[in-house]
Amino acid sequence: MFSEELLELDRNTVEFMIEDMRRQIEEKDEQIKQLDEQSRQLDEQIRQRNKQIKESDKQIRQLDEQIKESDRQIRQLDEQIKQSEQEIQKMEEAKE
Repeated sequence: MFSEELLELDRNTVEFMIEDMRRQIEEKDEQIKQLDEQSRQLDEQIRQRNKQIKESDKQIRQLDEQIKESDRQIRQLDEQIKQSEQEIQKMEEAKE
């Protein structure tokens, strides 16, 4: 009789432990699902930010090219001004 009661107690203990493990596994599975979802969201945010960075880089390159072209035009205008000043100076010297 005592042995049967111990055996029943052991079975109950084993069943309790199994149920507890199942519950823990289910909780862990839920945590994993949540973490997976967070990971997917973060990946999407990273993709969006990378896209924005690429677009910003493109705009920066375009602006850099515009600046280079403006600098080139300024140098040309400076050269024209120098030539004009030299011509004016020669004309003034010729008057004298």
